[in-house]
Amino acid sequence: MLEQPYPLNSIDDLPDVNFDPGRGRIYNLLHEVYGSNQGIIEKNLINCNGWQFNKQNGAAEALKLVLKDVNEASKTNAKIGGFVYPINGTYNYRYVSGTGRLSPHAFAIAIDVKSHPNDYWKWNTRSNGEKRMRAYPKELVEIFENHNFVWGGKWGHFDILHFEYRPEIILKARYFSTPIQESSTWHFGAPENEQVKEYINLIDNKLN
Repeated sequence: MLEQPYPLNSIDDLPDVNFDPGRGRIYNLLHEVYGSNQGIIEKNLINCNGWQFNKQNGAAEALKLVLKDVNEASKTNAKIGGFVYPINGTYNYRYVSGTGRLSPHAFAIAIDVKSHPNDYWKWNTRSNGEKRMRAYPKELVEIFENHNFVWGGKWGHFDILHFEYRPEIILKARYFSTPIQESSTWHFGAPENEQVKEYINLIDNKLN
């Protein structure tokens, strides 16, 4: 899940076809954090500007901030709102077609924005997908990433309308994007504040 580093920089070309940072998911983790079954997940849902999202792990709060920032940015760049609205969907307890695996929408941690025929790798060619990806406002992608969402436009199996709340992926990209030297601690590069130190000590104690 974390082997491929998610690129926080803007991109001009679709990644290699098998470069999909964040598209793989550890379902034990998702069940533990967001709900182990449909009933529990639905108890965790709250309203975000008319859309249902999971309140656990800061997901719903992050989406509220995204939509606030999108609406603010749209005042000076109407193109941004045009790529978001009408929103295509958030919570939907369903399986990824042909896989037998739950969609991230089933955990209410993903949002699909305005749909376009070139958005999805199964719908169209890589060439058309790349044109669509290049048309996306960089500011829009940055807004989502600033609030810990990954973008399906940075996957080889592109899913350009799709943004997914994955703080573990974004945090790794932000602080651990380069290989750790053998002489360094595993948490080398993490921010130095009391909360982070508390988390590091907790992990070290569990590992030891």
